[in-house]
Amino acid sequence: IQELPLKALAASAEGVSIGIVTLVITYFLLIFGELIPKSIALTNPERIGLKTARTVQIFSKAAFIFVKALTFSTNVLLRPFGKKTHAGRAITEEEVRMLIKEGGEQGIFEPAEEALIHSVFEFTDMSAKEVMVPSTRMVTINLNIPVEEIKTFITEEQFSRYPVIGKDMNDIRGILYVKDFLNALTKGVVDIRKLIKPPYFIPETLKISNLLKEMQRKRIHMALVIDEYGGVSGLVTMEDLLEEIVGEIRDEYDIEAPVIQLSDGTFLVDASTSIRDLREDYKIEIPESSEYETLGGFLLITLQRIPKVGDIVAIDGKKITISEMVGQRIAKVKLEQHPEEMKKE
Repeated sequence: IQELPLKALAASAEGVSIGIVTLVITYFLLIFGELIPKSIALTNPERIGLKTARTVQIFSKAAFIFVKALTFSTNVLLRPFGKKTHAGRAITEEEVRMLIKEGGEQGIFEPAEEALIHSVFEFTDMSAKEVMVPSTRMVTINLNIPVEEIKTFITEEQFSRYPVIGKDMNDIRGILYVKDFLNALTKGVVDIRKLIKPPYFIPETLKISNLLKEMQRKRIHMALVIDEYGGVSGLVTMEDLLEEIVGEIRDEYDIEAPVIQLSDGTFLVDASTSIRDLREDYKIEIPESSEYETLGGFLLITLQRIPKVGDIVAIDGKKITISEMVGQRIAKVKLEQHPEEMKKE
């Protein structure tokens, strides 16, 4: 013992003890002051946030001058480096969404108001491809058919505007307005080539918020969507854009709803209905993917072959049966949710 370098240890004891104490305090501060409180708050952020908001507000006011001084000093030091400073913290979209959700739960917003605000947020993120009517469902008029056939066709279809095509769907010559056609018809002189208006083409990737501004500026109600190969992949109308905000707009001439609930609790679904509409409007959950946008697309990807009537796909407690085909396209499907439970009942 006498031979141990006690004097050397005594000389460095203070420095060693400070280092050990610092490490221990840092450890406990991280555990009890950072990690545990954060984990507890993340399990129920809204409830914890409401309970601690008042305390945080008091401390914020108490430390306002100190924080302001630090912020000012930091901004002054950052200016020589060309760093732009901000007067306050930017509020994120996610924070606004949480506030709206909280307001809805507390009754500040009506359900319809909450849904409308949510739709506006979704609206800015969507592209023309997501809302367009696909080319397989476009109702068009051939430039070369007789006037009497056009008159009959317009009477049956009941649309106000029609794309006019030449040799095929990719040969769009213009847009025919029914009011112009009827005015010419009453005068007895109808030349479709002179009546059609120039078509407005847009790429599939165009954001519909920008498209709405362009359609308002140009005073048009229909746009034709072009894919990456230059072909016509669909069309978008002003009504399609507005429906993304206010919901489905139906009139007396509209065809049947895309989703019909039958008396036995099952659904008869138009296969061209988008996965997003099924989830948001009908609470029907179908797996999403960048490879498809509609229920029909999901079935094609899942089956990996041309389907036929009677084919069944079962996924996540749902049984989807193809009930109608139009050529090679899936037209209608029957969807049963939790078929096992339904059989037990």
